[in-house]
Amino acid sequence: MERLIGKKAPWFSMEALAADGEHFTHVSLSDYEGKWLVLFFYPMDFTFVCPTELTAFSDCMEKFTQAGAELLSVSTDSVYTHLAWQRNGLGKLGYPMAADQTLQTCDSYGVLLEEEGVALRGLFLIDPEQKVRYSVIHDNNIGRNPEEVLRVLAALQTGGLCAAGWQAGEENLHPDAPEQQPTYQAVQGASVQIYTMPTCSYCRSVKEFLQGAGIAYQEFNLEHDKAGQDFMRQRRYTGLPVTVINGEEIVGYNMPKIKAALGMN
Repeated sequence: MERLIGKKAPWFSMEALAADGEHFTHVSLSDYEGKWLVLFFYPMDFTFVCPTELTAFSDCMEKFTQAGAELLSVSTDSVYTHLAWQRNGLGKLGYPMAADQTLQTCDSYGVLLEEEGVALRGLFLIDPEQKVRYSVIHDNNIGRNPEEVLRVLAALQTGGLCAAGWQAGEENLHPDAPEQQPTYQAVQGASVQIYTMPTCSYCRSVKEFLQGAGIAYQEFNLEHDKAGQDFMRQRRYTGLPVTVINGEEIVGYNMPKIKAALGMN
């Protein structure tokens, strides 16, 4: 599956049961330009886990609205099935239920179970510039927690570094703050080179780690650095970043190996 994080969200255009549960409408990605969108897929109407999720998100509608986000659910059922479900037990939700009967949207977001023609429980946070900032895909037996989605949304909206378990209202991490400096010691005089691309979020994360640890490094920007391009081509590396520490080449975002190569404990 192609990586979506940091990229433009795949286009979609679908029929939907409107938020009021009374009429049919049309939804497309462009409708949400300038807004945060919580786009979440579920397998099928008239099932068991799905209504617990849909109503849980509905119960948190006010919190999502306060966070400046809109909700859109998607399954491969028709709008008529959505309407029948709402009128026969599910109830009105307050957000649209889209009908991906062509399966194109499920496929473009990488959540389509082709054999069954239904979606996995995929969820995507799309920012106001319509870039995918977060994604998670559950096994269809496991429901999602809207409070966790709200936590991640709040973290993304800070625009800063958020530690594990960060909660809304807490401070971000500040790599330059003395009290937040790493407590481990790196091997002295380590020779470090890092091969990066400007659009690579993992590259930025490794560089921020090295900077926070006070480790000097030489960067090769693969967008225009010929020596770096030759290095990657000769080794046939495709993963990023490539971090070279005292001659040891580490491909991808592998922090345990990077720390071990630096002699950190």
